[in-house]
Amino acid sequence: MFTVAAGLLLASCAAEQPEVRTPPTSNASPGCTAAPTASGRTQESLSSGGRDRSYARYVPFGLDARKPAPLVLDLTAYSPATVEESISGFTKPDAAGKVKADDVGAVVITPEPVNGQGLLTWNYKNIPWWTDDQRFVSDLLDDVERDACIDTSRVLVMGFAVGGVFGSIVACDQADRFAALVTVSGLYSPDDCAPAKPLPVLSFHGTADRFVPFDGGVGTGASGLALSDATTEGLLFMSARPGALASSQAWAAHNGCRSDPVDDAVAQGVTRKAWGGCRGGADVVLYVIEGGEHTWPGSNGMSALTDLLGPVSNAVVANDVIWDFFAAHTGVHN
Repeated sequence: MFTVAAGLLLASCAAEQPEVRTPPTSNASPGCTAAPTASGRTQESLSSGGRDRSYARYVPFGLDARKPAPLVLDLTAYSPATVEESISGFTKPDAAGKVKADDVGAVVITPEPVNGQGLLTWNYKNIPWWTDDQRFVSDLLDDVERDACIDTSRVLVMGFAVGGVFGSIVACDQADRFAALVTVSGLYSPDDCAPAKPLPVLSFHGTADRFVPFDGGVGTGASGLALSDATTEGLLFMSARPGALASSQAWAAHNGCRSDPVDDAVAQGVTRKAWGGCRGGADVVLYVIEGGEHTWPGSNGMSALTDLLGPVSNAVVANDVIWDFFAAHTGVHN
């Protein structure tokens, strides 16, 4: 039994040393034994493939520093990554002043693409003179998990538009690092996609999307982005991109789901198509937003972009649906 004197001595020692966390589970990242990371948004850097890279990191306020947190990798379509932070709104206050990342206790990282010219993007199809972005994602996850206390079994990859396309490609090749894939206006399944494990997939797509059309290919809205030839070079494959329904069906096949989805009208103009019976409970779900344009449903930060991308549908709040889906497939409840 500790004496009072011993307790005071221990308290004194603790005051002189940084807090050290002990990982409570085998899924705890190395960062769980390091000093706690500060709450809020910081700009971080790392080296990947001999190139300096950067990303925004958001550590939620009120996070229990001793408990491994879920991690959200949020992939932008183009530079700057701050645009994706506004589009997804996961780290931004909503109308009630609440921040989704704080509410659910998730660390969120938003990396910066560096390929092309003008609006920069990802290396989707292994252009040899562009950066190896598959390696960058792996190095990025290692970097975050080394610094912050992360539950490595609860890592979500999500993205908007071609950020969602890149997230889909990463999920195909690095499925073992993720617990789920979420896309808005950008689900994709490459011909050679062979995930190492069944991966739950949730996507949202508007039927009136003028940039990444619901039925596939590239829309007329893309011309309004004024992409350079250098950036466009990495996106030529998009002209043959399958649509939202075909991509969902492909992921359902990867997961061994039933071939026919069950349709539910979940809100005015919103149909939820769900492929069940999947291996490991890895469901595939597509929210069809009738008349929806190239926006993140329920986004709280897209007002400056609606003249270009279209009005935001508020029939459903994507971030609420995303977290409910993620919680249902990982057992994370905050």
